[in-house]
Amino acid sequence: MIRAEIKAGICNLHTVVEADSSDGMTVQLRIESDCPQVRALAAELTEIDALQELFKAQKDTGILALAAKHRLHTSCVVPVSILKAIEAAAQMALPAESSIALRKQG
Repeated sequence: MIRAEIKAGICNLHTVVEADSSDGMTVQLRIESDCPQVRALAAELTEIDALQELFKAQKDTGILALAAKHRLHTSCVVPVSILKAIEAAAQMALPAESSIALRKQG
């Protein structure tokens, strides 16, 4: 099982994604979040075909469509973090830490 802990930024809302796959294709998801929009997305996203989702054009992914449907902020890092967890759970990439550090300079 892959566990992703996501701190989305200035909103200070925390999300945890657990992704697991026994066959390397179908990934079961459990998503818990402080964010009501992410919780709404999570209610519709409990299982996904990793091969179909990960090899689409980014604009055509179901996860980004759900993010738009539930009005996640356009720059929210949660949807892409879900995709990273799916990728690792399906053994299409090794699990590794990802981060974005934004700081005002000057």
